[in-house]
Amino acid sequence: MAVPVAPLYQACAAAALAAALSAQTVAQDIRVDVDAREIGRRLAHTSVTISLPPGRPAGAATPLYFVEWTPGNHSPSGPIQNVVDLRIEDSTGAPVRWRRDETNVYRHIADPAPGADSITARFSYITNQPAVNSRSTDTYGFRDFGGLNWNTVLLYPEWADRTSTTVAATLTLPEGWRAATPLRSIAGAEGQTLRFETVTLAELIDSPVIFGLHLRSWDMPAVGASVGPAAPHTLHAVGPRAEVLDLPGARLAKIARVHAEAAAVFGAFPSSRFHYLVMLGNGLPSLGVEHSNCTLVAMGEDRFTKAETADGDPMLVLPHEYAHVWSGKSAAPRGLLSGNYHTPASTSLLWVYEGLASYYDLVLGARAGLISPEEFAHEIATSISAYDMQAGRRWRSVEDTALAMRFLRAPSDAWDDLRRNQDYYGEGALFWARADGIIRRATNGARSLDDFCKALHEPAPGRVAQPGVPLRTYTREDVVAALHAVHPGEDWDALIRRHIETPKPEPDADLAAALGRRLEWSTEPNAFQKRAEQRAPDAVLRASIGLTVASDGRITRVRAGSAADRARLAIGMEIVGVRGPTRAEPGGAAPPLQRFTPGRLRDAVRAASAERPDVGLLIADGDALVERTLVYRDGLRYPSLVPQDGQTDWLLRIAQPRAGAADAPGG
Repeated sequence: MAVPVAPLYQACAAAALAAALSAQTVAQDIRVDVDAREIGRRLAHTSVTISLPPGRPAGAATPLYFVEWTPGNHSPSGPIQNVVDLRIEDSTGAPVRWRRDETNVYRHIADPAPGADSITARFSYITNQPAVNSRSTDTYGFRDFGGLNWNTVLLYPEWADRTSTTVAATLTLPEGWRAATPLRSIAGAEGQTLRFETVTLAELIDSPVIFGLHLRSWDMPAVGASVGPAAPHTLHAVGPRAEVLDLPGARLAKIARVHAEAAAVFGAFPSSRFHYLVMLGNGLPSLGVEHSNCTLVAMGEDRFTKAETADGDPMLVLPHEYAHVWSGKSAAPRGLLSGNYHTPASTSLLWVYEGLASYYDLVLGARAGLISPEEFAHEIATSISAYDMQAGRRWRSVEDTALAMRFLRAPSDAWDDLRRNQDYYGEGALFWARADGIIRRATNGARSLDDFCKALHEPAPGRVAQPGVPLRTYTREDVVAALHAVHPGEDWDALIRRHIETPKPEPDADLAAALGRRLEWSTEPNAFQKRAEQRAPDAVLRASIGLTVASDGRITRVRAGSAADRARLAIGMEIVGVRGPTRAEPGGAAPPLQRFTPGRLRDAVRAASAERPDVGLLIADGDALVERTLVYRDGLRYPSLVPQDGQTDWLLRIAQPRAGAADAPGG
């Protein structure tokens, strides 16, 4: 069976044995055999054999870990709750007693008999029930397709170092299924069993697999690599039916254009190969997670077939994860990754790691044609206005959202603007947009954030590419120094303190100006906003009265400090009726209540003005019916970034392609 593969980067190396076991250095090996033939029944079965070090003291316990801190999730997200039927035996065939650590549920302490040279753990994994934090590193199975993340089906010994411990893996699939993965397959497999070349533990964790009865692959033009020949790129997709895999050629060409535009920003491709691994299915959570040689993505099953239609998804998840090949995989914040998967990560610099990728998914998307320059400006305007209205930034800094990220991925059902979410993504992106504008304006366009990116992500001298292991790590001081090298006229340390490390009591009045624009509010939607309103069944009025209301009248969001907040409205209340604004002249009759619809609520808000400053609502609060009046006078509000007369439009310049025609395969 032909399986897409990536090169083997490192042969078997030595691993340091923990002092509790032995002071000597020994070669460590793990073998993992996964049986996915019941993946459609939401079960994957695994056997993990771990070599024990020679000279192990008699009676020495062997601690085993399930992967806890999964790369790309940056959090203790290992879905250990789905591990079942765990049994361990040693090389003598004797059952091994094991017990869970009292203070660390990911740590299992096994007691093999003296003289045993290996232990084998067998267990099953229940698929398709990820936690909020584990959805992108979980395993999924359906009748005709699925996807495997190796972190869900293995244990590793406490002394293992992920960069040197080696793993040999096999995967058995249902009859007729094919697979795609960056791992390299080797001869010796039988039937539906794939055998992969031995790799480091880091590379295995970094190499998910998608598989299915229907699998399509598209070879894309090779991309110039930093070491060796050009790196081939391939897009693979699986789904429930063959027809959902019809990706238009125009979309494939735009994705290829992303590669050329990314190289113009970050420099030569740091690996020898890249795979997009896409699962298409309505039963999947939306996800994307970065790896050195690939990205794993899940989308709705119509995302390919609608890609180039008016309702198509721009698929900005692809340039986001592709940017991570540099921002996060080739270069990463120091302390984010350790030598194992149970040491907590230092996440304070995720505003660099994820913020840069979130800014450049828009930039690369615009430069490659996935979105238009106008849509690029619209997305930036929407983000600026959304954060200007956010109450949570007044008490919690962007850096604090990174430090608390493990608790913030699941959005709050109530008052999420006050609590904040993982805003090191979105507000981090705005910091980098500001930096881009500052550099361009100060140098009259001679330099840009692209120059900073190339410098920050340049591999450390002498480092050899190894999947799952950064070529360099950086500190906050390194970030400041790289910015200063591009433009020494700005106090970058102070800018980071002000916009990243300190809460913001006031809106970002100067951000739009740094991009050569000004933020304006209109009472009429632009084409993108009108399309969003037509698609959404809800009434999204966050920027005006501060409410989001479902089509059935249930209030789903209330913005802190808004007219709705002042009227004491709450999530879960139901709007039953709507009364438009009353005329201000004496004796003016109040309009009658009308049954709620999203359109009637929008019309009432649209009519609210200084002369008619109220919107009446009949509210069902449990069994009680109450009427509330929202004092509001600004009508509907839609943000946009408008070019300033006589000033260079840096935002438009940022969206312009950089790669020449010769660098843009596929047109």
